[in-house]
Amino acid sequence: MSQRASRALAEPAANGGGSRIRQRQRQRLIDACISALHLYGPSRTTVEKVVALADLSPGIVRFYFESKAAMLVASLEYLAAEFEERVLLPVARMKDSPVQALRLLVELYLGADIASPRKVSVWYAFWGEASARQEYQDICGKKDDEFAVLVLELVERLIAATGATHLDADAVALGLIGVLEVLWQTFAFQSEANIDRAAAVERSLQYLRSVFPGEFRAPAGPQRQGAAPPAGGRLPARAYADPTLLAAEREQLLRPAWQLLGHEAELRAAGDFLTGDLAGERALVVRGERGRLYVFRNTCRRRPHALLAPRKGHLRSAIHCASHSLTYSFDGRLVAGATPGDLTPLEIQRAGPLIFARAGGAGAAAGIADAPWKELATILPRGVADLEVGADWKLLVEQWLESPQPQQHFIAPNLLLDIRPEGALILQVCPLAPGRSRIRRFDFVAREAAAAKGRGRSRRDAWQRRATAWLRQQIELAESTQAGLAAAAEEAAESGPVVPALAQFRESIAALVHALPAAEPARS
Repeated sequence: MSQRASRALAEPAANGGGSRIRQRQRQRLIDACISALHLYGPSRTTVEKVVALADLSPGIVRFYFESKAAMLVASLEYLAAEFEERVLLPVARMKDSPVQALRLLVELYLGADIASPRKVSVWYAFWGEASARQEYQDICGKKDDEFAVLVLELVERLIAATGATHLDADAVALGLIGVLEVLWQTFAFQSEANIDRAAAVERSLQYLRSVFPGEFRAPAGPQRQGAAPPAGGRLPARAYADPTLLAAEREQLLRPAWQLLGHEAELRAAGDFLTGDLAGERALVVRGERGRLYVFRNTCRRRPHALLAPRKGHLRSAIHCASHSLTYSFDGRLVAGATPGDLTPLEIQRAGPLIFARAGGAGAAAGIADAPWKELATILPRGVADLEVGADWKLLVEQWLESPQPQQHFIAPNLLLDIRPEGALILQVCPLAPGRSRIRRFDFVAREAAAAKGRGRSRRDAWQRRATAWLRQQIELAESTQAGLAAAAEEAAESGPVVPALAQFRESIAALVHALPAAEPARS
């Protein structure tokens, strides 16, 4: 389990406290600083621009950072630590299988989580000023050196495993790094919607295939790469690490589905807002002047950065993009500035006190699936936490469906409700990259339990501890399974009967697997 997930599970968001609030505010400033760096570069980024993006007061910066320079260094250190946690460490754990490790390295390095246009441009901005700032050079140089050492070691292991001793490991590693860097540079000057990540991954693998013939080929089924498993049967191992399949899942399963944003009690007054992720589409819901809720893409119309970074907050009078001097009313209309137009609306629907949104698209159902929503009528929000998981989102869903509990209700394709007398736990899992996902944990408490004291409060807290322990086990199991799938020489057969809900979920994925492009014929 990632360190971030472990920390969040050890101290549920509901228990809050000053330290958690300070951590969130500090991270909010770092996220806003990264956005400002993307827009202006290090030299033109100012405290005023950062706090405008974070929607915080200028004075709060001094509470967390001694100076603007300290804030910039903290932002760069955050990106470096993220790169180590999400790329270097997962790949290093697979060094004994160099082909799988290099494939994973390419997919993670070019994934949207690490190689977003925003983050890539920030890396290059810091490198451009590294000669004048030793801190930048130290951090950027350390990250690049560690990456180069890892790539070289993997290439050396692959040369030894294949007997291709005629190859120069250093030259091959340098070539791969060069391919990845060129692709990163193209990402920096595109919007996310225009980036074809699957094609970028394929170009990198083509380089490796040209050096190591016979390696890095997609596993071929009897006729097609995407040959589907038997109805309801176990999915092939490659389904949990395939970027092409992940793109199809996002477009055909997740984007048309309703995703939870929050509880109506979090939007009491005009100007209150919530943000969320709709499987790659950023969403923003705002309470308008007459109590109406509006939901839009949380994206500037001039450049594709988030208008609001925090999960929730309050806007005084309008939605502002300080970077481009744009102002929108709470209903999304452009009221000041020059831009292509109003904010792009998304679909919104309510189930009891819960607020859902979706991007829509082909296959979108008319309403939210049936569930015991009436049992949630009196729940109150207690906290929200994001847990990053080193496993594919489908593994978590399969685990939820393999052993269904009476109090748990699955809403396809990625939502689990656990409803108890003490309150409710709602888990929403979304993919980050092939083999990696994020669980957004929503904790709710029943109105009666919120005011309970003595034994009532003890029962509520005991349930929260059990839920946290169960979720920790689920994450650890999924991450262990993901590692086993990556290293397995063959796929295990189904060991028993498959419950109908699990069979239906697998069949929805199998249909996408079957539609994948045909594989290259294997060389003799």
